[in-house]
Amino acid sequence: MKTGNLLINNNITMPKKIKSIDELKQIADNEDGAECYIVLAGGLAKSSKLIKYHEPNDKFYIINYVDSTTQELKPKQLLNKKYTNIGEAIIKNAFYAYC
Repeated sequence: MKTGNLLINNNITMPKKIKSIDELKQIADNEDGAECYIVLAGGLAKSSKLIKYHEPNDKFYIINYVDSTTQELKPKQLLNKKYTNIGEAIIKNAFYAYC
C-alpha cells in the first residue's frame, strides 16, 4: 500500500529490543531460532547472530555470522563477558531480534 511518499509493506519484520534472557528464551525456542544483532559503535555497526534455545537442556546455540563461529552456552554464560557480549548488550539496551 502506498500512502503519499511512504510505502508500507506489511511483510517487513521490524526488530524488537530484547530486554532479558527470559525474553530471548521465548523468541529463540523454536525450530528456526531467532535472527538477532548487537548494536555496536553507537549504531555504526552491528554483530549479527542466529540464536536457538533448547529448553530441555537449557542451552543457547549461537551462530556468529561475522566469522561463522558457533557457541553452546547456558543462560548464565550469556551474562559473562568471558563467553559473549550478548548479556552486556541486553543490559545496555543494544540487543535486538527480528520476530
